[in-house]
Amino acid sequence: MLGRLFSPIRLNRLRLPNRLLMSSMHLNLDECDDAWHRMAAFYALRAREGVGLIVSAGCAPDEAGKTTQGGFALCRDDEIAGHRLITGAVHEAGGRIALQILHFGREAFHGGMVSSSAERLPSSVFTPRPLSEAEIQATIAAHADCAARAVAAGYDAIELLFGQGFLVHQFLAPACNKRTDRWGGGFDNRARLAVEIAAAVRRRVGADFPLIFRLPCMDLLPDGLGAEESMALIGKLLPYGIDLLNVSIGWHESEVPTIAAAVPRAAFADAARLARRRYPQLKLAVSNRVNDPRDGEALLLDGCADVIAMARPFLADPALASKAESNRFDEINACIACNQRCLDHVLTGQPVGCSVNPDCGLPDEGRYPPLPRAMEVAVAGGGISGMGAALFLARRGARVTLFEAGDELGGQLRLAARIPQKEEFAATIRHYRGELLRAGVAVRLGCRFDARALDGARWDHVVLAQGAAPRRPEGVPGLELPHVRDYAEVLEQGCPVAFPVVVIGGGGIACDLAKYLAAKRGKLTRDARAYLARHLPAEALAPYLDGGADDEAPAITLLQRSGRKFAHRVGRTTRWILMDALRRDGVRLLGRVEVVEITGDAVIVRERGGAARSLPARSVVIAAGQTPRPGPEEALRRAGIPCTVLGAADGGVLGVNLAAALQAAYRFAMELR
Repeated sequence: MLGRLFSPIRLNRLRLPNRLLMSSMHLNLDECDDAWHRMAAFYALRAREGVGLIVSAGCAPDEAGKTTQGGFALCRDDEIAGHRLITGAVHEAGGRIALQILHFGREAFHGGMVSSSAERLPSSVFTPRPLSEAEIQATIAAHADCAARAVAAGYDAIELLFGQGFLVHQFLAPACNKRTDRWGGGFDNRARLAVEIAAAVRRRVGADFPLIFRLPCMDLLPDGLGAEESMALIGKLLPYGIDLLNVSIGWHESEVPTIAAAVPRAAFADAARLARRRYPQLKLAVSNRVNDPRDGEALLLDGCADVIAMARPFLADPALASKAESNRFDEINACIACNQRCLDHVLTGQPVGCSVNPDCGLPDEGRYPPLPRAMEVAVAGGGISGMGAALFLARRGARVTLFEAGDELGGQLRLAARIPQKEEFAATIRHYRGELLRAGVAVRLGCRFDARALDGARWDHVVLAQGAAPRRPEGVPGLELPHVRDYAEVLEQGCPVAFPVVVIGGGGIACDLAKYLAAKRGKLTRDARAYLARHLPAEALAPYLDGGADDEAPAITLLQRSGRKFAHRVGRTTRWILMDALRRDGVRLLGRVEVVEITGDAVIVRERGGAARSLPARSVVIAAGQTPRPGPEEALRRAGIPCTVLGAADGGVLGVNLAAALQAAYRFAMELR
């Protein structure tokens, strides 16, 4: 089916069996125990599953270029042996791997950072030191030396990263480069470091060694590179042999999201199309938010690229390539672009993992040792915790029966999938549901697990993952009024909401609900008018319109008792996107307020230290936390049956915290004896 994606391509002397490139990702495995073997196993697993080319994590060419003082590097000859463990494991698995050479510059997490100028990264506490002329020459030489060591270590290609806001990009962009010498000012001077590094590396590795250039093609930063300078940079590097141009998008500090779920699929393909128009002779890789191989095939057929670069989809599913090649798309564990255990972990110095793939990057990734004895296990609850526990136990050889009181699997994840820009959560439900069936788990829908399920059954272990119910605040007059709903009624049952609406709650669920309500408001009217506008002349339609009153900003207010940030548990790389969306939707956020009373048309609140006031409300939605659903723990104890409580039911994983829920289920399943 994906004939173009799985056709071979040649990059200089290197022949690739397909056009899937696993892009470079910061893994933070370099500081783990047995780091080299951990990285070798990580890459080898993906190579074994058929990805065309792997690009390593960014590798520093010198000490100043490391992400941390102990970061991934190839700046000394004694480091070659460790890299050979990686390349040897990948080659033994039948794969190919490129080393990405990356100098972090001011993006580093240590006090010895350097840059083009003393321009501090907004998120850093350190101000970088500008490189001197001699240090610039040493940096160029270090790139060439690193490239030579990469060849000696057995890498099949080299990628030079000149974008993403790292050192070379810091010289290219006026936003960072304030120099007045021959390395700053006009474009030719700002591009000089990129050109001299390219020339030095090409001289060192030879004309036939594959060089990939990851170049900034859409900066998304004020005073960054414009389109013309981006294209001019490509022209300056052509003499040094661009065997593949990997299109780079944005900066880490850009206020335009580039890889989160808020970004549409293939949102930046036009950057590759521009490069294609200007340089039709080049081979191009398109990247950013291409997480479905079928979208990759469409981009190849469209002609905007020759290679599809994916990164985090290979965290979610190491077997993505082999599944796509054999048309097993429903089996792919799709990346949902949540950032919870990948980018958020990078910024906190933790080893990278994946929310939907809990063993990602672990030493035993992909291996499920058999249980020491035969076991019959019941799992009560078909949310993500229950599905995960059932699946992982089945992979270890347990005979598992999963009980779900409702008629669908997915639990609160189904509610999350209804939130705008979280629709891809539905793919996680689809994947785990299919894997349960393939693993032989007996799934009983519409069947609640309670004390009656113990009659005549012999369970060796019972997992209680029955989730949580919305919590209603106590002592607030008016909670019983008919226009007061809880978030589950609105999201799951589609209960209509009238505006203005007040949402009681300020956590992640409340903020997601506000996004949902903002998208929902006036949809019936908008759709009807759009239909009429397609079929009626404007002058015929005009008398029926009211001047657009329904298009005003939605009247949504969120109330929070505490003084904490709204959605304070949402990850740092996505919370700002959520808050920006609420601001754009005109959502009002009120913290440090107490709800005094709910009336038929208002919510009476009192701000801390102030007088009571009335907020108009035709509907009120409660999103003020959750309470665990009770399970038959006492009956199980009386029957002498061991049980484990997981997920929201244990009070420890509240809300739709997918990563934590699956991690807990995985740990339990792997530790059960």
